[in-house]
Amino acid sequence: MDDPTYIGRAWMIQPTFIHFLLLFFMLNIRALLIEDEPEGLENLKNLLAKYCPEVEVVAAGASNADLLRLASEENENKFDVAFLDISLPDGLVFNALKQFEEIPFDVIFVTAFNQYALRAFDFSAIHYVLKPIEGEALMQAVSRIRRRNRDTKQRIEVLQQNYNPTAPNAFEKIGISGLDGVHFVRLREIVRLEAADNYTHFMMKGGERITASRTIKAFEDTLVELGFVRVHKKHIVNMNYMKTYIKGEGGYLVMENGETIEVSRRKKPILIETFRRSHGEL
Repeated sequence: MDDPTYIGRAWMIQPTFIHFLLLFFMLNIRALLIEDEPEGLENLKNLLAKYCPEVEVVAAGASNADLLRLASEENENKFDVAFLDISLPDGLVFNALKQFEEIPFDVIFVTAFNQYALRAFDFSAIHYVLKPIEGEALMQAVSRIRRRNRDTKQRIEVLQQNYNPTAPNAFEKIGISGLDGVHFVRLREIVRLEAADNYTHFMMKGGERITASRTIKAFEDTLVELGFVRVHKKHIVNMNYMKTYIKGEGGYLVMENGETIEVSRRKKPILIETFRRSHGEL
């Protein structure tokens, strides 16, 4: 045991052993693919093999009927994630998903660019990749797969609600991927967001704080069209909870709960213009 050459050999072997263990556990993501275009299906298979070798394609189909059959109760434990095209020959894929009492696998949608749809995905904490599929985007989506998660059904319900632009309650709720799971909250209950490096704190009306594992920038584009305004590099506020604006070089806001929020000099014109558009003079 005191032989230095033995110790050296042991250290040389260790990285290989660790790599073997990582590879062993990684090569265990089983996937179902639902894509109605044969070329699209083959392309997705090839991209997964090239960029995500940890993913094993165990089944494939081209319709809602195929999804229901392949994800039936007898087969539900055969895969960890489903890559789903939204528009299928027998209707939107939601037609099949809403028939499941529970969805015991994660979902990644594969879709063409649609700004409204992308906002719906973000609101629902649902993963997606855009066509034409890029390898890096595919790897990022796969890295976020949550196996045996218990909130897929609820995330899909929020997505379906937000995916319909004519729905009266569209974008009423948002899914926040927190450190302890996905939280579904109503927009009107969010008082403000506060940046904390690569995380974002959601400050709720009741005093609760939810920490999301995304930067505040990731939420900005989605929320600013829905009554929120970025007033500082660290702060996004719900305008419905603003009580007073105290003028200054940048100034600061007094919220209804008594909190004071600094307004940066650069964001001051944005705050004033946003308020004027929605409420008149500030």
